[in-house]
Amino acid sequence: MTRFIGEKIEVRKAETSPRPSSFTWRDRDYTVAEVVREWVDTGYGSMPPASRTWYNRRHRRYYVVRTPEGELFKLYFDYADRKHPTWWLVEEES
Repeated sequence: MTRFIGEKIEVRKAETSPRPSSFTWRDRDYTVAEVVREWVDTGYGSMPPASRTWYNRRHRRYYVVRTPEGELFKLYFDYADRKHPTWWLVEEES
């Protein structure tokens, strides 16, 4: 079963990789044992075609990660605002 979360999180990653190595959610630390899947989203979502321009595209890198305990989470890195990029926890699978 998938549960929507939609909360900002703090993510740590290795200096040599853009992939998350651990993250903190609701004061609990999670270690990433495996990146199961990753992809980039530069689409427009549900924005009407007349409003679509190059500068209002999404700039997100998604990761589905597994913890050592077997928990699955979907995270994304939103880099649209280069000065203040943010990480989000999208879903938790049980």
